[in-house]
Amino acid sequence: MAIGGHVLRHVYEDETNAELVITVQVDQIQCQLTSSAQPINMPDDELLQAVCDLVDLHERCDTGLTRAVYRYDKLPDGKWDMNGQFSYA
Repeated sequence: MAIGGHVLRHVYEDETNAELVITVQVDQIQCQLTSSAQPINMPDDELLQAVCDLVDLHERCDTGLTRAVYRYDKLPDGKWDMNGQFSYA
């Protein structure tokens, strides 16, 4: 929920979708945020902290998380739908 709130604060009112891709490698976390009107979007510190918290939780639980993709699509009623896809080692 925290990640979704931070992502949606980065998109413009008229945008229809956004995608956050998180890649986890040995001692490195990469985060890429794109949306329908912004092919490159710099995540702010709050979003980066939420991503780090997610990765930390997976590390503590020893899940082997290597990638997470969050996809947000705006519905006709103006609400957002979120889907997540996770990859593990």
